[in-house]
Amino acid sequence: MTIFQYLFTITYVKPKKRFLRLLLPFLLLSVSSNIMAQSDTLNAVTVCANVDLMSRYLWRGQDYGQAPSIQPGLSATWKDFTLGAWGAYKFTGSGNQETDLYLSKTIGPITLVVWDYWSYCDTTAMDYFDYKQKTTSHQFEAQVLLSGNEKLPFNLLGSYFFYGSDTTNSIYFELQYLHSIGSTDLVLFAGFQPKGKYYAEKAAFVNVGCTIQKEIAITDRWSLPLSLSFVINPALKSANLVAGVSF
Repeated sequence: MTIFQYLFTITYVKPKKRFLRLLLPFLLLSVSSNIMAQSDTLNAVTVCANVDLMSRYLWRGQDYGQAPSIQPGLSATWKDFTLGAWGAYKFTGSGNQETDLYLSKTIGPITLVVWDYWSYCDTTAMDYFDYKQKTTSHQFEAQVLLSGNEKLPFNLLGSYFFYGSDTTNSIYFELQYLHSIGSTDLVLFAGFQPKGKYYAEKAAFVNVGCTIQKEIAITDRWSLPLSLSFVINPALKSANLVAGVSF
């Protein structure tokens, strides 16, 4: 019997036992590889949850709710992508509440984000799935953040409302300067609206101020992040001092 005849006999004459016996290791290896690949993918996903307690919900110089606010956040990050949800809800009283979704992609120092802001009044009928331009309370925003480094400690944020309840399609720019003093982080910022009427009736600075962040030691193993922000809105001629803690 030649070698060719021997191999042919193994493969085709006795397929029920010999062929399955030869194929089984490859099947097991394939299944194992798929399981390991799925496990690696799951292990590569980072899930983050946090809750901020704020004395006021202040965003880009605008005061929302006129009351203390609890702001939960939940996100999942895979490689350079992050999918998250964020909300702001009044501690007391009825009024406007907010539930947002976002998807971000980081490319080096650049972060691209698409936001879906949904604001609603909890005393009136609401429809989260109403996306019609004339009646929706959603706002979609495209956002670009350029982050600096130790040599150039500046961040530049640009955002554009491209669909939703802001029919003026407002544009917002914010320049941030970051500096650390010992264990205290300082952020100076200036926000400007060059187009639209969401933040002000005309082009104007709407968000100018500073934020101080510091870790307050509670125990040897646990500290509480504290933030204080002093914010001036020149367009509205308003000023606010806001405190917050994070968990």
